[in-house]
This record gives sequence, structure tokens and C-alpha cells, in this order.
Amino acid sequence: MLTVLLQQGINGIVVGSLYVLVALGLTLIYGVLVQINFAHADIVTLGAFAAYFFTHAFGGSYLASIGIALVVGGALGWLINAAIFAPLRDRGSELLPLIATIGVSIMLQNAMLAWFGPIPYAFDTPYSEHVIRIGSTFFTVQSVLIIIVSTTTIGLLYAFMKFTFLGKALRAVSQDRETAGLMGINPNYLIMLTFVIASALAGMGGALLGPVLVMTPFAGTSVIVKAFAIVIIGGFGNVEGTIIAGLLVGLIESYTTQFLDPGLIDIVVFALLLLMLAVRPTGLIAEKREENV
Repeated sequence: MLTVLLQQGINGIVVGSLYVLVALGLTLIYGVLVQINFAHADIVTLGAFAAYFFTHAFGGSYLASIGIALVVGGALGWLINAAIFAPLRDRGSELLPLIATIGVSIMLQNAMLAWFGPIPYAFDTPYSEHVIRIGSTFFTVQSVLIIIVSTTTIGLLYAFMKFTFLGKALRAVSQDRETAGLMGINPNYLIMLTFVIASALAGMGGALLGPVLVMTPFAGTSVIVKAFAIVIIGGFGNVEGTIIAGLLVGLIESYTTQFLDPGLIDIVVFALLLLMLAVRPTGLIAEKREENV
């Protein structure tokens, strides 16, 4: 039993690390703008396809494809901010950018359906076939890579937010945009940077998720639903809460698969979400605007 618990714990940390990467992007955008980008799911999908075609069509290495997906995601984030959020930000309605990103999401999904077709893609990497055994537990090199890349990225993001000038300026914009502007900070630049970072994380998450999921133009949708649940459970706009909630959801999924039924995963996760909303609607770590992001 101890071996089973340890094995499923490893699997849960791997899945949870991927969820955290995707959910952190949603958290950053909400923490700064109090807005939700519904096209975030499609950036995850495009990141996965960018990595897939870089490795399979152009013969690139998988490690390099993660960087390609990061760049593709960041570029899409910059474009969505410039074309959608920036023009609509000061129109007096918070619903306008929200509705616009739903339209962008539908457009991107149908574009990918036209480009890539409805047939699922299998994204195989050289790391998926190498298995490491330690005692009675085993895991692939791909799983180790996911944990290393995710942990490193999360750590760098946390250090950036807490200890760099740009990170502190971004937190200032999230607390009070007007006051930050009066202090010499350019809010528009920081908002653009937020979108680029958030979308780059989504693209990287897609590259890491591609070998785990069956890739279709709608692959990111299933992941983003979990990411929304994680953001709410962790506390909307709170980075630390998102990290804890992402790992928690990954572990819950893993143990549900082992001890209950894989078909009950979504039921258990969203039952936790409803319980959290009923008992502690502020999330695991209560949202405080002065401490957000």
C-alpha cells in the first residue's frame, strides 16, 4: 500500500505541476487586471502544436521545442493584449474584454481545426520511453523533466515577482494602477508584460502537456477548466494559493484514479471546488489586493 501511495503521489505531483503552470497565467492576469482571458486555453493548445511541429516536422529537439512554445505563447499574449485588452480596457465596462476573449477563443479553435484537422495527434518524445525505477516505484524521464521545468519556472517567476524592480512595479500596478502611474511606473507596459509572461507560461505548459494528452484543437479546453477550479480554490489572484491548489488537485486526481474510478475525477475535483466556495469562498489563501500577485 505504501508503494501505491508513493507511486500515485509522484504521478499527482507531475500532473499538478502542469496545472500550476497553466493556472498561474490566469492568476497573473486576474491579479493585475481583475479580468479573465478565455483564450488562455487556446494558447495552451497552440503551444503544444508549436512544440509538436518543431520536433516532428523540422526535426528539432524536444527541449528546444519547449522554448519555441514559450516564445509562441508570449507572442500570442502580446497580440491579444494589443488587439483586444488595450483598446477595450478604458471603455468603462469590464465585460467587453471578457466577451472579446470568448470570441478570440472560438476563432482560434476553428482556425486550428481548419489547419490541423480533427484527427488527434500523438506527441511522442524520446523521454517518454525511458523509465526510471527506484525500488517498487517507477516514472519516466518525461515526468522528471516536467517536474524540473515546472519547478524551475515557478521558482523564477516567484523570484521575479518578489525581488526584481519590474516584479515589484507589477505588484504596485495590481494594487493601485493610478497611484503607480503617478509614481513614474508605466501601467500599460506592465500590463503588456503580464500578458506576455502569462501566455508564455501557457505555451510552455502546452509543450509539456502535449506528450501527456491526446492533442486536438480543443485539448486546452479540458485543462483550462481544471485551471479555473485551481485558481478559485487557491484564492483568485494569489500566486502562492494557486501553486498549493494546483498540486492538491493533481494529487486528488491521481489518488481518485487509483482508489475510486477515473471517471469520477471531475466529480471529485469540482466537489472540492463547491465545498471550498461554501466553506471558504476566499480560497485557501484569502485575496488581499495589497498582497496580490
